[in-house]
Parts: sequence; C-alpha cells; structure tokens
Amino acid sequence: MLDRREFVKLAAGLSAAFGVGSLPEPVAAALKKIDPAAIPRLLYLQGQSCTGCSISLLQAESPSPLTMITDYSQLAFHTDLSATSGRQSIELIEKFISGQAGPYILALEGAIPYAMPEACVIGRTPLADYLKQAAATMTAAVAIGSCACDGGIPGAEGNLTGAVGLREFFARNKIDKTVVSIRGCSVHPDWVWHTIVHLVKIGLPELTEAGSPSRFFARSIHETCSRYHDFQQEIFAEKLGDKGCLFKLGCLGPQTLADCASRWWNGGQTYCIDTNAPCIGCASPLFARAKNMPFYRTNRLG
Repeated sequence: MLDRREFVKLAAGLSAAFGVGSLPEPVAAALKKIDPAAIPRLLYLQGQSCTGCSISLLQAESPSPLTMITDYSQLAFHTDLSATSGRQSIELIEKFISGQAGPYILALEGAIPYAMPEACVIGRTPLADYLKQAAATMTAAVAIGSCACDGGIPGAEGNLTGAVGLREFFARNKIDKTVVSIRGCSVHPDWVWHTIVHLVKIGLPELTEAGSPSRFFARSIHETCSRYHDFQQEIFAEKLGDKGCLFKLGCLGPQTLADCASRWWNGGQTYCIDTNAPCIGCASPLFARAKNMPFYRTNRLG
C-alpha cells in the first residue's frame, strides 16, 4: 500500500508521462493538494526575442495557462503577464535573484547579447549581469525557445550583438549549471509546461546530449512524419502544394529532433508539414545561425 508521499510521486510521474490534462480527476486533485509553499516560484525573464514563445504558451489547452501558473507552478514575474511594472518590478526581480524570496526556477526567453550587454537591460542593469547572479541562487534554469537555447535569429551569422543562448553564456562565464533547453520558434506549449511540472514535482527530466527533454526531442520529425512513406517510395513534391515528401523543397525534418509530427500543434489540429510547408528546423540547435541556411532552401538529390 502506498503512503501519501509515494502516491504523490507516482501521480507526478504519470502527469509528466501523459500530460496533466489527461489524468483521472482524483489524481489531478491529489496534485492540487500539494502545499503551494513547497512549489518553487517561476521567474520568467526575456532577452532578445519577439515574445513569440510567450504567445505560444498562452495557447495551451489542457491544462490551461491559468491552471499551469496557479496550480502546478507559481509565476512570480513575467514581463508581459505581470501587473507590476517600473521600480516595483525591478525590486521583485532583484529580491528573487539575490535569494531573498526563496526557491525559484529561472526561465529565459530570448538570446543574450554577449558582445553588447547594453543592448538588453532590465531597468539599468544588463540582463547578462542578472543571469550571472541568478546562477548562484536559482533552483533550475529553463531556456525557452531557439533564441534562449542557441541564439536563434538574434544570433544569426554576422549579428552585431554576439547573441548566444543560455548554455553558451554560462559556459563562457565558467558557470557550471545545467540548463534545460526547450528549442522551437516558437515552442510548443506542452514542451514547456510539462517540463516545468516535471521540475516542480519530480526534478530534472532525462535530457538529450543537446540538453533538451528526451521525451520531446529524442527522435527526428522525419522518423514520425506522415509523409515518410512517400520518402521511402521516392515520391517527392516538386513545388509547394504538391503531394509527396517535401525533402526536395528544403524540408529539414531529417535533421530536426522534435515530436511535432506526433504531437501536432494548434490544439492537435495540424503541424507544418501537414499544411504543405517544409520543416524549417526551428527545433534544431543550428536554426537560423549560418548565412547558408535560409529557412527554405532547395536540396538536390544525387
């Protein structure tokens, strides 16, 4: 017979494995009864970004964003969502980063202008300075989106700010901290919320070599693509709108690790390839970095 602690641990494992929204009501109810004081706060900062990942997170359906930031995590601050502003928001951020507000998970959206720190400041303090301080007090770090993970579009070859992702930023500053990297431009809400639930209820999830949760980023989009049979039969689309594998139109599914083809987007309605758009590799560490890798490129076979 399981005691309460063992039951809660099992319930958390099920929530991470199948998605909180799909759990039976008694299990979901058990998770809600966990003492909120034991749940780390979520300090969500933004660097060089378009805020697209935040917008994507608000499209979550099961559970809803409101449920995620009240029942399964505690959102302490978010640049766009928080009501606080001005000096009050600065004081709040500094209270957490100094360690005075208790345990917190650091979430970063957007790249870090390593070569031009003054290009991204919070108040009058460069984001880079806050991140160095947070490394000493945070419970965990989550990089949300391609920009926060690897520099993304702000880190494209030739950029003036020297934009980098959080892992590289820590490495350059000799900070030995694990960063959970959730790539995508933008990210799928499930990837982020389910990872945060795992961090809060269980701890660090299994990660790939690139630092991403294995549950979402272990297999290539190509492997589970609905057009994989066309690839095997060498039935290739010659132009957008054609039936067949999109490889010749520049699809980067073979080199992109993500579960888009099995998870789907927009509430499970569709995903890029289903709408006849080649995968642009936004969940790849190489996304948008090199000049010779435009979003849509033509591959030549043979």
